[in-house]
Amino acid sequence: MKITTLLLFAATAASTIAAAQTAATSTQRPASPPAPAAAPIPPSAAARGQIYPLPHALRIELAGDSTVNHTTGWGTAFCERQTTDTECFNSSRNGRSAKSYREQGLWDRALATHPDYILIQFGANDGPGKGPLLEDVPATTFSDYMRADIRDARAAGVIPVLVTPLPQRNYKEGKHVRTLEDYAAAMRAVGKETNTVVLDLNAEANAALDAMTEDQAHAFNNNPADPTVAGRDTTHLNAKGDDFFGAMVAREFAAAFPTLKVNTR
Repeated sequence: MKITTLLLFAATAASTIAAAQTAATSTQRPASPPAPAAAPIPPSAAARGQIYPLPHALRIELAGDSTVNHTTGWGTAFCERQTTDTECFNSSRNGRSAKSYREQGLWDRALATHPDYILIQFGANDGPGKGPLLEDVPATTFSDYMRADIRDARAAGVIPVLVTPLPQRNYKEGKHVRTLEDYAAAMRAVGKETNTVVLDLNAEANAALDAMTEDQAHAFNNNPADPTVAGRDTTHLNAKGDDFFGAMVAREFAAAFPTLKVNTR
């Protein structure tokens, strides 16, 4: 009799607990579905240093050669001077000219990021002696490439901005020798013809280098073996040169587009 009573009590208690659990479950809100996982960046894109754009940000693209790119040019310092809600992509590539940048499909890839502004600088690899894959003539073929870039950008809803080429830091008998002025003049002429903003880095940088001693100018030289020490490369920039000339471009950009927030210091 005692065993039967205990069994009935245990069965009743188990039934009561199960009913309570069922009732509690029925009153709870259904669990929210898990948040979708972020799409992974393909390894091939990561290897090329590509970053996926955010839909809300102002977007600036840099298209140029090694004097603009993020390792030996002014691009890093320029991008760092943009506000935190501005995306600044650097699609510049070493050893490219206005001609080869288009013919190798790099121009199309730069526009494919759908920037609001695209800054275009070539000239360092475009001159005589660079070979048929690179060479163009300032007043004719080079200017035609600039016009094509401007047309393509505007057709895509992008504001094109021409940047005259960064000069080399060459000196003769203690005096700075100006370079790439013919390509700079061609860009100014195309800018005037097409009503396109031109940031005259060539003129401003040449003026700054004219006022410097050779040692002062060579403090900006790139040194592939040790980027912290000035080297013998008078074309490309170390971190100090990047900061000096990147700030110069940022100031000119801010002056041309005063509604944008740019750190000009």
